Amino acid sequence: MSEDRVARSMKEQLKRGYLKLAILYTLLEGPTHGYKMLKRIRESTLGLISPTAGSLYPALRDLERNGFIVGEWAGGKRRVKIYRVTERGKKIFREVVEGHFNLVLTIRRWLLKELTPIHPMEGLDVSSGIIPLAMKILLSGGIASQEDKINFLKDLKETLKRANEVINNLITNIDKRLIELERGETGKSIDVG
Repeated sequence: MSEDRVARSMKEQLKRGYLKLAILYTLLEGPTHGYKMLKRIRESTLGLISPTAGSLYPALRDLERNGFIVGEWAGGKRRVKIYRVTERGKKIFREVVEGHFNLVLTIRRWLLKELTPIHPMEGLDVSSGIIPLAMKILLSGGIASQEDKINFLKDLKETLKRANEVINNLITNIDKRLIELERGETGKSIDVG
């Protein structure tokens, strides 16, 4: 199997895994039927996850069979099945999202640690409290307090300011290093300060 084919296959497997998570997240916003769910998932993931009816309905059946969602038929002449998330579904969503965030933070720390010998990134806290606050808001299912939302936005603003400073320092030091290399100078390290 070619590398391109393997990569495409792995990406598709990831998307299928995230589809169930996206369904649960969508249902945290409120009960809905399949077609509306397709639209919500596409919109909320900015098209990254774009399920078709052929992928959505088997995922819905699996989630329903496992007790994570419940579907009930509604309507008169044109009946639709309205799905809602169960308490068990909310619990599993929280567990999966927390596990995912822990994995992402671990990978992020590892990548930044690997980059540090080349480009020190002082001033950017990779274990920022912003991630747990974002998780709290995400996991609240749309019922986060006004105070939590305000604090999150303030923390996000400060984190982005610090990240911007670090990035600007990196760009400045990369420019200096490029000039040194173009002049034939070697052996100098990049200093981010």
